[in-house]
Amino acid sequence: MKSMSKSLIQLALLVGIFLVSSTASAYTTHGRWSGTTITMHAAQVSFPAGNSYRTSLSTAVTRFNRNPSRFRISQAYDDGSVGFNNGQSEVWFTSDAAYNPAWTFWWNNWWTGRIVEADVVFYNGEAYTTSMNKTTSWAYGGSRRTFQTTLLHEYGHVAGLGHEADEYNIMGQDWTHIHCNGGTLYAYLGEDACDGLVALYGRHSSTIEDLSVSMFRRTGASGEYSSHGLCRMFNSSGVLLSSSAYNGQRRYNVSPGQRVRVQFTYENNGETTQSTRVGFYISTNNYVSTYDRLIGTLGMTLSRDNVFTYTATLTIPSDLAPGTYYLGALIDNDNTLAEIDSMNAAYHIITVL
Repeated sequence: MKSMSKSLIQLALLVGIFLVSSTASAYTTHGRWSGTTITMHAAQVSFPAGNSYRTSLSTAVTRFNRNPSRFRISQAYDDGSVGFNNGQSEVWFTSDAAYNPAWTFWWNNWWTGRIVEADVVFYNGEAYTTSMNKTTSWAYGGSRRTFQTTLLHEYGHVAGLGHEADEYNIMGQDWTHIHCNGGTLYAYLGEDACDGLVALYGRHSSTIEDLSVSMFRRTGASGEYSSHGLCRMFNSSGVLLSSSAYNGQRRYNVSPGQRVRVQFTYENNGETTQSTRVGFYISTNNYVSTYDRLIGTLGMTLSRDNVFTYTATLTIPSDLAPGTYYLGALIDNDNTLAEIDSMNAAYHIITVL
């Protein structure tokens, strides 16, 4: 089994233990900072200027800071000396396999109970990649673990989030908490982590809204981590459709005019409950948009308190010629919501026989 990132509370002078609190089917927390902005310092040797890991770190922090809470991380670079419990929060790579694949350490002030330092250590022997190419990643059968998803998981710990096993979420199996429309992956925090950050730090003063759809769903739990797998397609009786492997996914066999049941995961990563519309499209390529053929719609209301994996019933167009197509879901397809991010479409692959 692939190992997963871990966290540890270190006891030191002026340091206390925070108990983990949780709600049913929701985030867990281990503490919070006194303020709402902290600075993480990246080791110069681990993240040098012009290096792809530095670029990837910067991108992941930008994604983290799109969350709807008041908490933000300021990322600093070129730290020449990093270490534990030195009064500065830092991130670096190590060759010490004891930290495989990544660990977050945090220190709490004994009297206030607040986090005062957090350090993130990545093991450089892990099969990380900064590439966001779909077929490179573990999520789609590739040989590499996406660095950005693990970084978001660890920075979730930095902010005060614990592991989570009850929902599809970044604080569980991080490499399969991912978005893809086209051939490029997109790492993001997701509903559960955003919900936890708002609970810890309150809502941001600006209105931040975001909806998303993913091809992944919760499949179970491995200890304190949720495990995730690809969403599926069924016939009208709920039987899994026959398929073959294609581009890291199942390519499902369908017939013209067939009724099918199509599963996707929907999230509200923003501040307020939204009533929205999902459009389902048939595309001849792997980038789903409103320019493709609309074959159905679905209204739904999404709040920031639950991940919603839903199976919709659709009809494959009877005039669709034999060949490979992409059956996609596009949330907010009428573009009525001003969103901070653009993770609105995901796709299944089908072969029309």
